[in-house]
Formats: sequence, structure tokens, C-alpha cells
Amino acid sequence: MTVADTGARLGDLEERASRFFALDPEMLADPWSLYADLRAHAPVLRVGPVVVVSRYDDIKAIFRDTERFSNRRQTGSRVTEKRAALGGDELAMYDHLIGHDSHHLGLNDPPDHSRLRRFVARAFSVRAIDALRSEAEEIAEELLDGIAATGEGPFDLGALSFYLPFRVVCRMLRIPDIDVESFRGWALAARRGLGTNYENLTEAYDAVRNIEAYVHDVIRSRRPGSAADGPGDDLVSNLLAAGEDGTGLSDAELTTMFTVMLTSGNANDMISNAVIALDAFPEQRALLHERPELTSNAIEEFFRYCPSAHGVHRAVAVGTEIDGFEVRTGETLRLLVASANHDPARFPDPERLDIEREDAKHHVDFGFGIHTCLGQWLARLDIEVGLTALYRRYPDLRVAGGFDYRPEYNFRGPVRLLVSGR
Repeated sequence: MTVADTGARLGDLEERASRFFALDPEMLADPWSLYADLRAHAPVLRVGPVVVVSRYDDIKAIFRDTERFSNRRQTGSRVTEKRAALGGDELAMYDHLIGHDSHHLGLNDPPDHSRLRRFVARAFSVRAIDALRSEAEEIAEELLDGIAATGEGPFDLGALSFYLPFRVVCRMLRIPDIDVESFRGWALAARRGLGTNYENLTEAYDAVRNIEAYVHDVIRSRRPGSAADGPGDDLVSNLLAAGEDGTGLSDAELTTMFTVMLTSGNANDMISNAVIALDAFPEQRALLHERPELTSNAIEEFFRYCPSAHGVHRAVAVGTEIDGFEVRTGETLRLLVASANHDPARFPDPERLDIEREDAKHHVDFGFGIHTCLGQWLARLDIEVGLTALYRRYPDLRVAGGFDYRPEYNFRGPVRLLVSGR
């Protein structure tokens, strides 16, 4: 291939990736072909203000290297370029959202990351999350009873896939279920903002401010001496009690933490994405029905094959090279974890769903190393409980008609998924 041919191919890939990140519907409909071409021809590629990385080994190496690649991705070129393009009220709104995000455990490096994680690690341990199983199962059955009461036709899977993970978090925080409807719209707007660098700036700002106000009220109500609920045996009260000596989390850190818990949508998307995948591979659905002991491995394969998280970001702390490609201090790296999960150099026959895949658990959907997602066990529980209850109730469940994916590039899930099995 000539130099001219190589340049043309790179130009084509840069143009396609730019369209994808600009939310072009055609590109959003099928990101997988773009990912495959990037891995094959431009595994590290500069696209606008970001450097896109698409291969498994490169991405895992970046996750490991916390000295050269910072998790404080709000300091990278992606954010600085966006700020330069804004002014007035829009800049103020954007800065508020970035400031809010900066208190998030997942957007910090040691020592702040270590301090934040220390306070909440026990609440998200395997043992603590498994203790929620019976409550999660009870919620799932209640939701499915409600679905059954609506009649015999197709139903919106969101009645389970959204409400189950959300209500489990509500139980952890001791927030009444009656507030769920208000939060659904706010959560979707906030997640779309995170998934598009706040392309929906005003909508995301209003949503986050509403959630912040609600969470502030919850925090105030759990402080000792409050005239409202007062402290109890819940995550909010326990974290407040842990900080009574002045070494705990600030109100801003607590607010961001609880806001993230209430708006995180990995499990929401994953229940829907798994149903779509099983519909496309009916022999795998039949195998899972025949051998329910494969459920845990099937969930890991869902995270690999049809993940919700498609991209995460890092900021280059020290200029270096990635696979021979020079990256500069301050640049934003966009790590295409969904592409890594489909890298044939790591996963043979990656475009096939295989719930018996022996290495499925090596996906990088939750990151890797010290920044591995703290909520991973909660997401696994929600998905296992949700899918098990759903297919027990509707063993012949099928996707009913077409659907569209949300206009985002960092998170992938259907806007609405109608299913039928009754």
C-alpha cells in the first residue's frame, strides 16, 4: 500500500470516527464496523480534541499505568476545547457540571481516589451486595407482577430494566420508591450529558441541579438531630457517621457520589442489551434455559459482547507513546472499551455470543486495576436477578418490533425496547 493510500485510509477513518462522535445516526446504528477498522488500520488515532485507542492490549496497559495516564479526565483537551467554545451562561452551566463530576470517585487519582474509595468500598463489596439479593428478587417479582397486570400484549422492558436497578439503589439509600418517576427523566438527561460531553447542556444542567437539590435534602434529613428522618441503617447515614470526626467526605463529595448511584445506567442498559443479544442468538437463549448454572458466565459474556459502556476517558499526565503513536501532555484519550471487548487478538470469534466462553470475564467493561468500577458487583446482581426473573416468568420472551439506540457514543442502550412473551 502506498503512502497516499495509507493517508486516504486514515483520513476516511478519522472522518467516520468524527461522524460517530458527532452522533451521526448512521454511525451510531453500527459502531462495530468502525471499531474493527480502527483496530486493523489505526489502533491509535487523533480525532479532533481526543486520541482514540481501540485495541485490547493498549487499553489495558493504559488502565494499568496510572502515572502517565490520569483519571482526572476533566483536565484533558476534550474539556478545555469545549470550554473554549462556550461563553456566558453556557460556560457557567458547563463548569458547574464539570465541577460536580470532579468530586466523583471515578474521576480522581490517588491520594483523593484512595480516600474516597476507602469510605465506600465495604458497602460495595461482594458480601454487602449479595446481602441485597433477597430484596432485589422481591422488587423484580413486584415489577413483573405489575407488567402482568397490564394485559397480554407487548410491554416496555424499561418497566423492569430501569426500575429494578434504581429501586435497589433506593433501598441502599433509604429513599422512598415514590420518587422514582421524577428521577427517571433526570437520570436519562444526566447520563446523556456524560455520554456526549454535555451535548444536551441545558437539559443535563437542569437535571443535575434537581438531583443535587434532592440529595442535599436527603443528607440534611439523615444528620443527627434532624427533625426529619434522622440517621438509620443506610448508606447515607453510615457515611455521615463515618465523617463525624472531620475526616469524612464533604457534602459536595457525598452529593456527587449519591447522584452517580441514582443516575448510573449500566444495569439498565445491560438487561435490555442482553435480551436483544439472546433474541439474535436463540441457540444461546435455549442453552441458558437448559443450563441455568451458566448464568454467571453468561453475564460476563453480555458485558463483553453487548456492553453498555463503550468508551471511557483518560488525560495524558506525561507525554509518551502508545504503540508508537506520540501523545502529548494534556491530551484526552478516548478508550473504546467495547472495541477492546471485540478484539480478535484477545477473544476468538468475538462477534459471536457464547455464554460458555471461558475467557469472557476478561472483558474491560468495568475498567481494570485501581480504577475498576466500584459498582461492578451491584450491576452483576441487578442483571442476574432481572434476567432470571424475566425468563422464568416469560421463557419464550422475544423482541417485538424494531428499536433505536439512544444518541450517545459512550453508553449504548435502546431508547425503548418492546418485548413479548405472553
